[in-house]
Amino acid sequence: MAAFTALLCFILILNQSSCLVNASVTETCKKAAASGAKFIYDFCVATLSAAPGSSTADTQGLAIIAANLTTANATSTELTISILLKKTKDNATQQCLRTCSTIYSFMVDRLNYISSAITSKHYSDARIYLSSVMGIVRECEAQFGDMHIKSPLTKENDDSLKLSILTLDLVDLLK
Repeated sequence: MAAFTALLCFILILNQSSCLVNASVTETCKKAAASGAKFIYDFCVATLSAAPGSSTADTQGLAIIAANLTTANATSTELTISILLKKTKDNATQQCLRTCSTIYSFMVDRLNYISSAITSKHYSDARIYLSSVMGIVRECEAQFGDMHIKSPLTKENDDSLKLSILTLDLVDLLK
């Protein structure tokens, strides 16, 4: 009976701890949503709740996690672009993909610096680089629109933009 009571207490404490952790992500996302004009609350909660380390992270830690997720997304998109370049025969699409490849390569360089800037508490530097990342990811998608071609990267570009906005809004909480 004592073992059962101890187990029950452990489960209740674990459950309560889990609720507090989720509350931390939820509260941070609420604060960011209140301050960010373009912020996507549901995306924030879903993204950060699923990320390893988010359960114990403070706001700075969540901003670093978001920056790392943005970097991972951009790196994955670089790989997708290189695969598409090998498969695509159309010259106009190849031209757009080459431009996007350059854009995403630049993004990954900037995003690597952003994580370091957040860690070092150089938040204004992180904001500047995040703003440039958001601008150039839009440029990738615009390449296809300018050529009147359906973009094969719309989802990747949208995800990159959402993750960049999320990261920027979290950094803005660190003022």
